[in-house]
Amino acid sequence: MEFTLAHGTSNDFVVLADLEDRLEVSASLVRALSDRRSGVGADGVIRIGGGDSAMDAFMDYRNADGSVVEMCGNGVRVVAKHVVDHGYVTPDRDGVVRIGTRAGVKPVRIVARHADGRVATVAVDMGPPATEAAQVPFDAPSGPGPHHHLEVDGTTVSLTAVSMGNPHAVLRVEDVSRAPVTDLGPRLELDRRFPQGVNVGFAEVVGEQDLRLRVWERGVGETAACGTGACAAVVALQHLDLLAEEVRVHLPGGTLTVSHVAGGRVTMTGPAVEVAHGRLDAAWSSAVSSVDTEKVRP
Repeated sequence: MEFTLAHGTSNDFVVLADLEDRLEVSASLVRALSDRRSGVGADGVIRIGGGDSAMDAFMDYRNADGSVVEMCGNGVRVVAKHVVDHGYVTPDRDGVVRIGTRAGVKPVRIVARHADGRVATVAVDMGPPATEAAQVPFDAPSGPGPHHHLEVDGTTVSLTAVSMGNPHAVLRVEDVSRAPVTDLGPRLELDRRFPQGVNVGFAEVVGEQDLRLRVWERGVGETAACGTGACAAVVALQHLDLLAEEVRVHLPGGTLTVSHVAGGRVTMTGPAVEVAHGRLDAAWSSAVSSVDTEKVRP
């Protein structure tokens, strides 16, 4: 089995190209591949499935713990780069490829290429955000609409709930470097009021066009970057009238540009990088796979 190691703003993935939909990917294989000591090492695994009349390719994404994920903003950029650079898909006349996800089809536009023609930067139409609690989903004790006060182990937490195809809770902090990411993040991730779990963003407003962000991701922990988290954070803080329509989101792994006009769709622009290509040892991959095989389409 051949693989590619790739990342978007240092949010890294093991990529398995499977345009003919032949691979069976088990949760145990995902966990083994993602292990940074005994596997390849990554935040998750992307199986690139074949397209159809509505999409050029399908992003079948799993977090490092093996859980199936609706959407990954950094991952969809990596998929677009992979299918174009490896000749699986030709962009349309506007430079757009359509990547299917469990949160719908995402148009991805090629923004910049390297001198040798390889894709460097892409812009993703992430679609409209959802801020009603039921859409996140979030069993909100303070009503349906985006801003909430939540009691967590005796502490009141103020958050904004946003869905970008996957659930996010965004907390505004004064200093993101001192935010309780590894303490409060996992407690909110598993809070029963988020029935599908939640990604937790800790956001510091630097200026109306600049935001610093750290994200605790479901099934992974803190990651170097989160594309949907960057989008959710911008939407959340725009609701508080703290940000402009275009914002640079500075994450530990790099910077993404997020654009959103109230009532409209969100666009995220950022890099995609392929680091290495290799082949898994057949005996190893057979040993770590198990009967929990699952290949899921929307």
